[in-house]
Amino acid sequence: MFTAEKRVSILRVLLIALNSVVYLWFMDQTYTYNELAFSIVVVANIYAVSTFFFEPYRKVKLLRSIYFTIVADGVLSMLWIIATGYMDSPFYLVWYVSLISIAFRYSLKHTITTTFIYLVLYMLVFALDPYSTIELSDLMVRLGYIPLAGMLGMYVSLEITDQIDGKVKIIQGEVALKKAHHELELKVKERTSELQVMNKDLTDSINYAERIQSAIFPKMEDITSTFQDAFVIHLPKDIVSGDFYWFHHKDGISHIAVVDCTGHGVPGAMMSMIGNNLLNRAIVEHQLNDPGKILKDMDRSLEEMLKDDAEGLAVNDGMDLSLCMIDHSRNTLEFAAAQSSALIIQGGELRQLQGSKFSIGGFGSSGDKMFKTTSISFNPSDLMYMFSDGYQDQFGGNKGKKFYKKNLIHLIESGSDKTMKQQELTILETFVNWKGNEMQMDDVTVMGIRL
Repeated sequence: MFTAEKRVSILRVLLIALNSVVYLWFMDQTYTYNELAFSIVVVANIYAVSTFFFEPYRKVKLLRSIYFTIVADGVLSMLWIIATGYMDSPFYLVWYVSLISIAFRYSLKHTITTTFIYLVLYMLVFALDPYSTIELSDLMVRLGYIPLAGMLGMYVSLEITDQIDGKVKIIQGEVALKKAHHELELKVKERTSELQVMNKDLTDSINYAERIQSAIFPKMEDITSTFQDAFVIHLPKDIVSGDFYWFHHKDGISHIAVVDCTGHGVPGAMMSMIGNNLLNRAIVEHQLNDPGKILKDMDRSLEEMLKDDAEGLAVNDGMDLSLCMIDHSRNTLEFAAAQSSALIIQGGELRQLQGSKFSIGGFGSSGDKMFKTTSISFNPSDLMYMFSDGYQDQFGGNKGKKFYKKNLIHLIESGSDKTMKQQELTILETFVNWKGNEMQMDDVTVMGIRL
Protein backbone atom coordinates (compact mmCIF):
# COMPACT_ATOMS: atom_id res chain seq x y z
CA MET A 1 0.00 0.00 0.00
CA PHE A 2 2.85 2.45 0.88
CA THR A 3 6.36 2.81 -0.43
CA ALA A 4 9.33 2.19 1.88
CA GLU A 5 9.96 5.95 2.12
CA LYS A 6 6.31 6.56 2.97
CA ARG A 7 6.39 3.97 5.74
CA VAL A 8 9.55 5.59 7.18
CA SER A 9 7.84 9.00 7.07
CA ILE A 10 4.78 7.63 8.89
CA LEU A 11 6.99 6.07 11.57
CA ARG A 12 8.93 9.31 11.96
CA VAL A 13 5.70 11.33 12.45
CA LEU A 14 4.41 8.91 15.06
CA LEU A 15 7.68 8.87 17.01
CA ILE A 16 8.06 12.64 17.04
CA ALA A 17 4.41 13.12 18.01
CA LEU A 18 4.83 10.66 20.88
CA ASN A 19 8.07 12.30 22.04
CA SER A 20 6.45 15.74 21.86
CA VAL A 21 3.61 14.61 24.10
CA VAL A 22 6.05 13.02 26.55
CA TYR A 23 8.18 16.16 26.68
CA LEU A 24 5.37 18.71 26.95
CA TRP A 25 3.41 16.84 29.61
CA PHE A 26 5.95 15.05 31.70
CA MET A 27 9.39 16.68 31.44
CA ASP A 28 10.63 18.87 34.30
CA GLN A 29 10.12 22.54 33.43
CA THR A 30 12.87 23.90 35.71
CA TYR A 31 15.54 23.93 32.98
CA THR A 32 16.58 27.37 31.70
CA TYR A 33 16.57 26.23 28.06
CA ASN A 34 12.81 25.72 27.66
CA GLU A 35 12.55 28.14 24.72
CA LEU A 36 15.28 26.24 22.89
CA ALA A 37 13.55 22.99 23.67
CA PHE A 38 10.21 24.23 22.42
CA SER A 39 11.89 25.46 19.24
CA ILE A 40 13.44 22.04 18.65
CA VAL A 41 10.05 20.36 19.19
CA VAL A 42 8.49 22.65 16.61
CA VAL A 43 11.32 22.08 14.09
CA ALA A 44 11.11 18.30 14.57
CA ASN A 45 7.37 18.23 13.94
CA ILE A 46 7.68 20.47 10.87
CA TYR A 47 10.42 18.18 9.49
CA ALA A 48 8.38 15.06 10.11
CA VAL A 49 5.17 16.44 8.65
CA SER A 50 6.88 17.90 5.59
CA THR A 51 8.62 14.63 4.72
CA PHE A 52 5.31 12.83 5.09
CA PHE A 53 3.17 15.11 2.93
CA PHE A 54 5.65 16.38 0.35
CA GLU A 55 7.88 13.29 0.05
CA PRO A 56 10.98 15.15 -1.15
CA TYR A 57 12.68 11.75 -1.59
CA ARG A 58 10.96 11.34 -4.93
CA LYS A 59 11.88 14.78 -6.28
CA VAL A 60 15.48 15.47 -5.27
CA LYS A 61 18.18 12.84 -5.76
CA LEU A 62 20.20 14.05 -2.75
CA LEU A 63 17.20 13.80 -0.45
CA ARG A 64 16.58 10.20 -1.58
CA SER A 65 20.06 9.16 -0.43
CA ILE A 66 20.35 6.94 2.62
CA TYR A 67 23.16 9.16 3.90
CA PHE A 68 20.85 12.19 3.96
CA THR A 69 18.31 10.21 5.95
CA ILE A 70 21.00 9.04 8.39
CA VAL A 71 22.36 12.54 8.93
CA ALA A 72 18.93 14.20 9.12
CA ASP A 73 17.51 11.67 11.57
CA GLY A 74 20.75 11.71 13.56
CA VAL A 75 20.74 15.51 13.88
CA LEU A 76 17.03 15.41 14.73
CA SER A 77 17.71 12.88 17.48
CA MET A 78 20.62 15.01 18.73
CA LEU A 79 18.43 18.11 18.96
CA TRP A 80 15.78 16.09 20.75
CA ILE A 81 18.34 14.85 23.22
CA ILE A 82 19.50 18.44 23.82
CA ALA A 83 15.90 19.52 24.33
CA THR A 84 15.28 16.77 26.91
CA GLY A 85 18.35 17.06 29.07
CA TYR A 86 21.54 16.60 27.08
CA MET A 87 23.51 13.61 28.39
CA ASP A 88 20.80 12.80 30.91
CA SER A 89 18.16 12.47 28.20
CA PRO A 90 16.64 9.02 27.83
CA PHE A 91 16.26 9.57 24.07
CA TYR A 92 19.91 8.90 23.25
CA LEU A 93 18.80 5.24 23.10
CA VAL A 94 17.09 6.18 19.82
CA TRP A 95 20.55 6.28 18.24
CA TYR A 96 21.21 2.69 19.27
CA VAL A 97 17.87 1.54 17.91
CA SER A 98 18.42 3.52 14.70
CA LEU A 99 21.88 2.03 14.22
CA ILE A 100 20.59 -1.51 14.74
CA SER A 101 17.86 -0.79 12.16
CA ILE A 102 20.46 0.49 9.67
CA ALA A 103 22.55 -2.66 10.18
CA PHE A 104 19.47 -4.83 9.57
CA ARG A 105 18.50 -3.17 6.32
CA TYR A 106 21.69 -1.88 4.71
CA SER A 107 25.26 -2.95 4.00
CA LEU A 108 28.37 -2.97 6.19
CA LYS A 109 29.49 0.27 4.52
CA HIS A 110 26.28 2.06 5.54
CA THR A 111 26.53 0.66 9.08
CA ILE A 112 30.11 1.89 9.53
CA THR A 113 29.20 5.35 8.15
CA THR A 114 26.20 5.61 10.46
CA THR A 115 28.31 4.53 13.44
CA PHE A 116 30.88 7.26 12.69
CA ILE A 117 28.17 9.95 12.27
CA TYR A 118 26.47 8.98 15.52
CA LEU A 119 29.81 8.97 17.37
CA VAL A 120 30.48 12.54 16.16
CA LEU A 121 26.98 13.68 17.12
CA TYR A 122 27.30 12.03 20.52
CA MET A 123 30.59 13.82 21.14
CA LEU A 124 28.95 17.07 19.99
CA VAL A 125 26.13 16.64 22.53
CA PHE A 126 28.71 16.00 25.24
CA ALA A 127 30.61 19.14 24.22
CA LEU A 128 27.47 21.30 24.22
CA ASP A 129 26.10 20.03 27.55
CA PRO A 130 26.57 22.83 30.09
CA TYR A 131 25.51 20.57 32.93
CA SER A 132 27.61 17.52 32.15
CA THR A 133 29.14 15.75 35.13
CA ILE A 134 30.11 12.61 33.19
CA GLU A 135 33.68 11.50 33.56
CA LEU A 136 35.83 10.57 30.58
CA SER A 137 35.81 6.85 31.41
CA ASP A 138 32.01 6.80 31.56
CA LEU A 139 31.89 8.72 28.28
CA MET A 140 34.11 6.14 26.58
CA VAL A 141 31.84 3.35 27.79
CA ARG A 142 28.81 5.15 26.36
CA LEU A 143 30.66 5.74 23.11
CA GLY A 144 31.49 2.03 22.95
CA TYR A 145 27.79 1.22 22.97
CA ILE A 146 27.32 2.83 19.56
CA PRO A 147 29.65 0.53 17.51
CA LEU A 148 28.49 -2.34 19.71
CA ALA A 149 24.92 -1.65 18.61
CA GLY A 150 26.11 -1.66 15.00
CA MET A 151 27.91 -4.98 15.51
CA LEU A 152 24.89 -6.44 17.21
CA GLY A 153 22.68 -5.35 14.32
CA MET A 154 25.08 -6.79 11.75
CA TYR A 155 25.36 -10.10 13.63
CA VAL A 156 21.62 -10.49 13.95
CA SER A 157 21.22 -9.43 10.31
CA LEU A 158 23.76 -12.01 9.15
CA GLU A 159 22.12 -14.75 11.20
CA ILE A 160 18.72 -13.87 9.82
CA THR A 161 20.16 -13.61 6.30
CA ASP A 162 21.81 -17.03 6.62
CA GLN A 163 18.59 -18.59 7.81
CA ILE A 164 16.66 -16.89 5.06
CA ASP A 165 19.26 -17.99 2.49
CA GLY A 166 19.05 -21.53 3.79
CA LYS A 167 15.28 -21.54 3.55
CA VAL A 168 15.45 -19.91 0.13
CA LYS A 169 17.81 -22.63 -1.05
CA ILE A 170 15.48 -25.29 0.33
CA ILE A 171 12.53 -23.64 -1.37
CA GLN A 172 14.51 -23.26 -4.59
CA GLY A 173 15.50 -26.92 -4.36
CA GLU A 174 11.88 -27.93 -3.81
CA VAL A 175 10.77 -25.73 -6.70
CA ALA A 176 13.50 -27.18 -8.92
CA LEU A 177 12.51 -30.71 -7.84
CA LYS A 178 8.85 -30.03 -8.56
CA LYS A 179 9.78 -28.55 -11.92
CA ALA A 180 11.96 -31.56 -12.76
CA HIS A 181 9.19 -33.89 -11.59
CA HIS A 182 6.67 -32.02 -13.72
CA GLU A 183 8.97 -32.14 -16.74
CA LEU A 184 9.56 -35.84 -16.13
CA GLU A 185 5.81 -36.45 -15.93
CA LEU A 186 5.35 -34.62 -19.23
CA LYS A 187 8.11 -36.70 -20.83
CA VAL A 188 6.63 -39.91 -19.42
CA LYS A 189 3.19 -38.96 -20.76
CA GLU A 190 4.73 -38.10 -24.12
CA ARG A 191 6.68 -41.36 -24.26
CA THR A 192 3.65 -43.31 -23.03
CA SER A 193 1.56 -41.79 -25.79
CA GLU A 194 4.22 -42.68 -28.36
CA LEU A 195 4.48 -46.23 -26.99
CA GLN A 196 0.70 -46.60 -27.08
CA VAL A 197 0.69 -45.63 -30.75
CA MET A 198 3.61 -47.97 -31.46
CA ASN A 199 1.95 -50.77 -29.49
CA LYS A 200 -1.31 -50.28 -31.37
CA ASP A 201 0.50 -50.36 -34.71
CA LEU A 202 2.45 -53.44 -33.67
CA THR A 203 -0.65 -55.19 -32.33
CA ASP A 204 -2.57 -54.38 -35.51
CA SER A 205 0.28 -55.85 -37.56
CA ILE A 206 0.40 -59.01 -35.44
CA ASN A 207 -3.39 -59.38 -35.63
CA TYR A 208 -3.14 -59.14 -39.40
CA ALA A 209 -0.35 -61.73 -39.33
CA GLU A 210 -2.63 -63.98 -37.25
CA ARG A 211 -5.31 -63.78 -39.96
CA ILE A 212 -2.73 -64.75 -42.56
CA GLN A 213 -1.51 -67.67 -40.43
CA SER A 214 -5.06 -68.85 -39.75
CA ALA A 215 -5.71 -68.84 -43.49
CA ILE A 216 -3.06 -71.53 -44.07
CA PHE A 217 -4.53 -73.85 -41.43
CA PRO A 218 -6.75 -76.60 -42.87
CA LYS A 219 -10.49 -76.14 -42.44
CA MET A 220 -12.01 -78.33 -39.77
CA GLU A 221 -14.75 -79.34 -42.22
CA ASP A 222 -12.14 -80.89 -44.53
CA ILE A 223 -10.78 -83.03 -41.67
CA THR A 224 -14.16 -84.15 -40.31
CA SER A 225 -15.42 -84.96 -43.83
CA THR A 226 -12.48 -87.35 -44.30
CA PHE A 227 -12.59 -89.06 -40.89
CA GLN A 228 -15.53 -90.27 -38.83
CA ASP A 229 -14.88 -87.57 -36.21
CA ALA A 230 -12.09 -85.32 -35.07
CA PHE A 231 -11.15 -82.34 -32.89
CA VAL A 232 -8.30 -79.85 -32.81
CA ILE A 233 -7.36 -77.74 -29.78
CA HIS A 234 -5.07 -74.87 -30.79
CA LEU A 235 -4.11 -72.30 -28.10
CA PRO A 236 -1.39 -69.82 -29.10
CA LYS A 237 0.66 -68.39 -26.25
CA ASP A 238 0.64 -65.04 -28.05
CA ILE A 239 -1.52 -63.78 -30.88
CA VAL A 240 0.37 -65.77 -33.50
CA SER A 241 1.73 -69.24 -32.91
CA GLY A 242 4.76 -71.45 -33.49
CA ASP A 243 2.45 -74.50 -33.45
CA PHE A 244 0.40 -75.45 -36.49
CA TYR A 245 -1.44 -78.45 -37.86
CA TRP A 246 -1.49 -79.61 -41.48
CA PHE A 247 -3.80 -81.82 -43.56
CA HIS A 248 -3.90 -83.05 -47.15
CA HIS A 249 -6.17 -85.66 -48.78
CA LYS A 250 -5.96 -87.03 -52.31
CA ASP A 251 -6.96 -90.29 -53.99
CA GLY A 252 -7.95 -92.01 -50.75
CA ILE A 253 -4.71 -91.11 -48.97
CA SER A 254 -4.51 -88.54 -46.16
CA HIS A 255 -1.49 -86.88 -44.62
CA ILE A 256 -1.99 -85.17 -41.28
CA ALA A 257 0.58 -83.54 -39.01
CA VAL A 258 0.98 -81.56 -35.79
CA VAL A 259 4.08 -79.34 -35.83
CA ASP A 260 5.83 -77.47 -33.00
CA CYS A 261 8.31 -74.89 -34.33
CA THR A 262 11.13 -73.33 -32.35
CA GLY A 263 9.86 -70.41 -30.25
CA HIS A 264 6.44 -68.83 -30.14
CA GLY A 265 4.94 -65.50 -31.09
CA VAL A 266 6.26 -63.81 -34.23
CA PRO A 267 9.51 -65.86 -34.54
CA GLY A 268 7.59 -69.11 -34.11
CA ALA A 269 4.95 -67.97 -36.59
CA MET A 270 7.61 -67.21 -39.21
CA MET A 271 9.06 -70.70 -38.74
CA SER A 272 5.55 -72.19 -39.00
CA MET A 273 5.15 -70.58 -42.43
CA ILE A 274 8.40 -72.25 -43.48
CA GLY A 275 7.21 -75.59 -42.08
CA ASN A 276 3.90 -75.33 -43.92
CA ASN A 277 5.72 -74.65 -47.19
CA LEU A 278 8.07 -77.60 -46.62
CA LEU A 279 5.13 -79.97 -46.12
CA ASN A 280 3.41 -78.64 -49.21
CA ARG A 281 6.56 -79.04 -51.30
CA ALA A 282 7.35 -82.56 -50.05
CA ILE A 283 3.82 -84.00 -50.24
CA VAL A 284 1.93 -81.92 -52.81
CA GLU A 285 4.74 -80.98 -55.22
CA HIS A 286 7.17 -83.90 -54.82
CA GLN A 287 4.26 -86.35 -54.15
CA LEU A 288 6.09 -88.20 -51.42
CA ASN A 289 3.90 -90.53 -49.36
CA ASP A 290 6.28 -92.24 -46.93
CA PRO A 291 6.36 -90.14 -43.68
CA GLY A 292 10.01 -90.93 -42.98
CA LYS A 293 11.09 -89.80 -46.44
CA ILE A 294 8.93 -86.70 -46.10
CA LEU A 295 10.69 -85.73 -42.85
CA LYS A 296 14.09 -86.38 -44.43
CA ASP A 297 13.18 -84.14 -47.36
CA MET A 298 11.97 -81.41 -45.01
CA ASP A 299 15.14 -81.60 -42.91
CA ARG A 300 17.39 -81.39 -45.98
CA SER A 301 15.42 -78.45 -47.38
CA LEU A 302 15.40 -76.59 -44.04
CA GLU A 303 19.14 -77.08 -43.63
CA GLU A 304 19.64 -75.56 -47.08
CA MET A 305 17.37 -72.63 -46.29
CA LEU A 306 18.86 -71.83 -42.87
CA LYS A 307 22.52 -71.72 -43.75
CA ASP A 308 24.99 -69.86 -41.54
CA ASP A 309 24.37 -66.12 -41.65
CA ALA A 310 26.77 -63.53 -43.07
CA GLU A 311 28.75 -63.45 -39.81
CA GLY A 312 29.20 -67.21 -39.77
CA LEU A 313 26.76 -67.77 -36.90
CA ALA A 314 24.83 -70.99 -37.00
CA VAL A 315 21.02 -70.81 -37.22
CA ASN A 316 19.72 -73.69 -35.09
CA ASP A 317 15.99 -73.11 -35.42
CA GLY A 318 13.87 -76.05 -36.37
CA MET A 319 10.68 -77.94 -35.58
CA ASP A 320 9.35 -81.10 -33.91
CA LEU A 321 6.41 -82.85 -35.54
CA SER A 322 4.30 -85.97 -35.82
CA LEU A 323 3.22 -87.03 -39.32
CA CYS A 324 0.78 -89.74 -40.34
CA MET A 325 -0.05 -91.13 -43.77
CA ILE A 326 -3.43 -92.92 -43.80
CA ASP A 327 -4.51 -95.19 -46.64
CA HIS A 328 -8.28 -95.34 -46.26
CA SER A 329 -8.78 -98.13 -48.80
CA ARG A 330 -6.30 -100.47 -47.13
CA ASN A 331 -6.91 -99.34 -43.53
CA THR A 332 -3.21 -98.84 -42.96
CA LEU A 333 -1.38 -96.10 -41.15
CA GLU A 334 2.24 -95.08 -41.55
CA PHE A 335 3.82 -92.87 -38.91
CA ALA A 336 7.06 -90.97 -38.49
CA ALA A 337 8.02 -88.22 -36.07
CA ALA A 338 10.84 -85.82 -35.33
CA GLN A 339 11.41 -85.52 -31.58
CA SER A 340 7.73 -86.28 -31.02
CA SER A 341 5.26 -89.15 -30.66
CA ALA A 342 1.61 -90.12 -31.18
CA LEU A 343 -1.00 -92.25 -29.41
CA ILE A 344 -3.29 -94.83 -31.00
CA ILE A 345 -6.10 -96.63 -29.16
CA GLN A 346 -7.22 -99.93 -30.71
CA GLY A 347 -9.88 -102.03 -29.03
CA GLY A 348 -9.58 -99.96 -25.86
CA GLU A 349 -5.83 -100.53 -25.59
CA LEU A 350 -3.43 -97.59 -25.86
CA ARG A 351 -0.22 -97.76 -27.83
CA GLN A 352 2.41 -95.03 -28.04
CA LEU A 353 4.11 -94.51 -31.38
CA GLN A 354 7.65 -93.20 -30.88
CA GLY A 355 9.46 -91.07 -33.40
CA SER A 356 13.05 -90.20 -34.09
CA LYS A 357 15.20 -88.42 -31.49
CA PHE A 358 16.14 -85.84 -34.13
CA SER A 359 14.34 -82.59 -34.91
CA ILE A 360 13.75 -81.12 -38.34
CA GLY A 361 16.53 -78.56 -38.65
CA GLY A 362 18.19 -77.53 -35.42
CA PHE A 363 21.48 -79.11 -34.40
CA GLY A 364 23.18 -81.82 -36.41
CA SER A 365 23.70 -82.42 -40.10
CA SER A 366 20.88 -83.72 -42.26
CA GLY A 367 23.11 -86.52 -43.54
CA ASP A 368 23.38 -87.99 -40.03
CA LYS A 369 19.66 -88.02 -39.32
CA MET A 370 17.33 -90.99 -39.85
CA PHE A 371 13.54 -90.83 -39.61
CA LYS A 372 11.97 -94.27 -39.24
CA THR A 373 8.50 -95.03 -40.61
CA THR A 374 6.22 -97.27 -38.53
CA SER A 375 3.37 -99.08 -40.32
CA ILE A 376 0.29 -100.47 -38.61
CA SER A 377 -3.17 -101.61 -39.60
CA PHE A 378 -6.22 -100.08 -38.00
CA ASN A 379 -9.90 -100.83 -37.71
CA PRO A 380 -12.68 -98.32 -38.19
CA SER A 381 -13.36 -96.31 -35.00
CA ASP A 382 -9.76 -96.69 -33.76
CA LEU A 383 -8.47 -93.44 -32.26
CA MET A 384 -5.27 -91.53 -32.91
CA TYR A 385 -3.89 -88.48 -31.05
CA MET A 386 -1.03 -86.11 -31.82
CA PHE A 387 0.08 -83.13 -29.73
CA SER A 388 2.85 -80.58 -29.18
CA ASP A 389 4.69 -80.34 -25.86
CA GLY A 390 2.92 -77.13 -24.77
CA TYR A 391 0.15 -78.98 -22.89
CA GLN A 392 2.41 -81.27 -20.87
CA ASP A 393 4.93 -78.48 -20.06
CA GLN A 394 2.33 -76.11 -18.62
CA PHE A 395 2.89 -75.12 -14.99
CA GLY A 396 -0.08 -75.06 -12.66
CA GLY A 397 -2.03 -77.05 -10.11
CA ASN A 398 -1.78 -76.58 -6.35
CA LYS A 399 2.03 -76.84 -6.34
CA GLY A 400 2.78 -74.96 -9.57
CA LYS A 401 4.34 -77.99 -11.26
CA LYS A 402 4.27 -79.20 -14.88
CA PHE A 403 1.31 -81.22 -16.08
CA TYR A 404 3.67 -83.88 -17.54
CA LYS A 405 3.16 -86.17 -20.51
CA LYS A 406 2.08 -89.19 -18.45
CA ASN A 407 -0.89 -87.23 -17.08
CA LEU A 408 -1.88 -86.14 -20.59
CA ILE A 409 -1.74 -89.76 -21.78
CA HIS A 410 -3.86 -90.84 -18.81
CA LEU A 411 -6.37 -88.04 -19.49
CA ILE A 412 -6.70 -89.10 -23.13
CA GLU A 413 -6.98 -92.78 -22.31
CA SER A 414 -9.60 -92.28 -19.60
CA GLY A 415 -11.85 -90.29 -21.91
CA SER A 416 -11.42 -92.34 -25.08
CA ASP A 417 -14.88 -93.89 -24.76
CA LYS A 418 -16.51 -90.48 -25.18
CA THR A 419 -17.33 -88.61 -28.35
CA MET A 420 -14.62 -86.44 -29.86
CA LYS A 421 -16.54 -83.32 -28.89
CA GLN A 422 -16.76 -84.45 -25.26
CA GLN A 423 -13.06 -85.34 -25.26
CA GLU A 424 -12.18 -81.90 -26.65
CA LEU A 425 -14.16 -80.15 -23.91
CA THR A 426 -12.63 -82.33 -21.18
CA ILE A 427 -9.04 -81.82 -22.38
CA LEU A 428 -9.58 -78.06 -22.79
CA GLU A 429 -11.29 -77.66 -19.39
CA THR A 430 -8.55 -79.65 -17.68
CA PHE A 431 -5.87 -77.42 -19.18
CA VAL A 432 -7.65 -74.20 -18.13
CA ASN A 433 -8.19 -75.45 -14.58
CA TRP A 434 -4.60 -76.69 -14.29
CA LYS A 435 -3.12 -73.42 -15.57
CA GLY A 436 -5.27 -71.30 -13.26
CA ASN A 437 -3.62 -67.90 -12.83
CA GLU A 438 -0.28 -69.08 -14.16
CA MET A 439 1.07 -67.64 -17.41
CA GLN A 440 0.73 -69.92 -20.43
CA MET A 441 4.23 -71.25 -21.08
CA ASP A 442 4.02 -72.28 -24.73
CA ASP A 443 1.73 -72.78 -27.69
CA VAL A 444 -0.63 -75.72 -27.20
CA THR A 445 -1.95 -78.03 -29.91
CA VAL A 446 -3.81 -81.34 -29.35
CA MET A 447 -5.44 -83.27 -32.21
CA GLY A 448 -7.65 -86.34 -32.01
CA ILE A 449 -9.19 -88.27 -34.94
CA ARG A 450 -11.44 -91.29 -35.18
CA LEU A 451 -10.06 -93.37 -38.06
